[in-house]
Amino acid sequence: MWKSIYRYSLIAAFLVSTVASPAWALDWRDPEWTDLGCPSRLSGDWFPSTHSPYAGLKIEFKTNGAALSSKKYSDMFFAFYPNRKGEQFLNLKRVSEDPASFPRYLKIRPHIAVQSISEGKRYTLCKIKVFLFESKQKADQMSYLSWDIYSTIDSNEVRNGN
Repeated sequence: MWKSIYRYSLIAAFLVSTVASPAWALDWRDPEWTDLGCPSRLSGDWFPSTHSPYAGLKIEFKTNGAALSSKKYSDMFFAFYPNRKGEQFLNLKRVSEDPASFPRYLKIRPHIAVQSISEGKRYTLCKIKVFLFESKQKADQMSYLSWDIYSTIDSNEVRNGN
């Protein structure tokens, strides 16, 4: 009997630790993010550093939302909408109609902040994770189509030595 109880308690502990782990993500106010100079409010241009089906989109954050642009997709505008209490994501909904094939909802959270020294200069690289959703219901369930990592530095410029 004790073996069965021990075995079931191990299984329950494993399930709880693997299912209930969203707290591992950075928050906009975490010292690991803010102490290195990463923004508590997104602004300016952010560039993809991963290669999902939607990679290549530059995101320009503005006070009322975000503009996405690329060679493949025409310019799109996403407006901010409120998140659930305690959620660390910034939520955006596409307000421009074209293209219909592009996901309508985005959620963004801090991903990682790294500081490095090159040629005597200190650089901070702030990266965000952008999740793409086809509907608000899917966004609420975190059932995403794709995700990308974005940073303030264009990786294509770095590769080309600019």
